[in-house]
Amino acid sequence: MKVVENKYSIKPVHDILYVDLLGSWNPGRTYDYSLEYKKVVSRYFAREWVCVLNLQHLDLLISEPAQVETFKALNTWSYIKGMTALVVMVGIQNRHHLLYQFEEIFNDRQPYEKVVFYSDVELNAWMSDHGLYKNILNDAQKTA
Repeated sequence: MKVVENKYSIKPVHDILYVDLLGSWNPGRTYDYSLEYKKVVSRYFAREWVCVLNLQHLDLLISEPAQVETFKALNTWSYIKGMTALVVMVGIQNRHHLLYQFEEIFNDRQPYEKVVFYSDVELNAWMSDHGLYKNILNDAQKTA
């Protein structure tokens, strides 16, 4: 199940959940996203998995306190559902204000790994080092 909306997309691929957040978000957008996110995670992940959260195209969060609490709650819920790592991609043009906005979320004490990257090269190297491409490559070889 892949969810693509105007301001976000959620794509599960084996043990990786790719999430893209786009534009500017208000509390209503965050609420809609959290409902769709929970549907996808509940349906596809009954084992350990990694969330790759792409913030490269996110402008900002509006009404930050409520959204920060929502994202923190989603991360805690995700850990209960098997998330072992939260991998965040931030773009060069938005990293300063987004890292400030997400500082509370990223610094929340949780038992899962949290990593922030600024390029696809860093992300791909980390994913490869953690064996996360193995299932995807195996599937590609089976269908070839």
